[in-house]
Amino acid sequence: MHFLVVDWDFFFPTPAAGGPQGPHDDLFTWPVAEDEFHTETIWEARHRDFTAAGMELPQVTGWQDFWHRFRFSAGTVLVYADSNAWAGLLWPSDLGRPDECWDSVHLYDAHHDAGYRQNHRSFEGWKASGDGIRCETWMLAHHWAGASLHVHFPPWRKSLDRPREEPLVPVAMTIDDGRAPAAVFDLVFVCRSGAWVPPWCDEAFTEFLRRAPVPRAVFDRNRWVHPRPDPARMAEMKRELYAKVEKMNRHNG
Repeated sequence: MHFLVVDWDFFFPTPAAGGPQGPHDDLFTWPVAEDEFHTETIWEARHRDFTAAGMELPQVTGWQDFWHRFRFSAGTVLVYADSNAWAGLLWPSDLGRPDECWDSVHLYDAHHDAGYRQNHRSFEGWKASGDGIRCETWMLAHHWAGASLHVHFPPWRKSLDRPREEPLVPVAMTIDDGRAPAAVFDLVFVCRSGAWVPPWCDEAFTEFLRRAPVPRAVFDRNRWVHPRPDPARMAEMKRELYAKVEKMNRHNG
């Protein structure tokens, strides 16, 4: 049985993940955390920073014809959520096959999600840490169960040397060339990665899901807002509010 996982940031080029570099790379070196502040609130300030720098807002690219290459078994469904951590909790048992594990997991992502050495020295260290399954370690759970791991980095990334990849377990890593894996997939998971990809890409994410050639359902333990508040509208509302407060202060002064 085979599991396909797609992270929406696969389509969002950033210099920090090996994408094209430019004069405003510092605007992409943002901290990330999978909480409401980093998935929703912070994007208003980032929108302001891009605008102040005279940049067009960065967009997702290359997603329109993504699905046509893959083969799916009868009854395949697509599950979606905001965090890729949930992919570590999806198993053949969710398809009524409790005695099986995935033979392979194929991830299309700007990051490998198989553990990072700045957090754990080794796979054994991760197991002993008690940290559990997170967005950056969920593939370790499937490795532990015996699955072969395959990471397909986006074509906007030109080299595996920047950044250098050192997952904690064996992972077959390639830059996607548009060819299909040999696997026939039994389950698909897609994450929006709201801490990495901005809200102005949410409409495209909805369309990306709609174009998938299999039935779709939101992960039942996911809690999120979609689409997220528009950062431009949030900024406008702030300006209007501050103007009203200033006017009231002048009047009362």
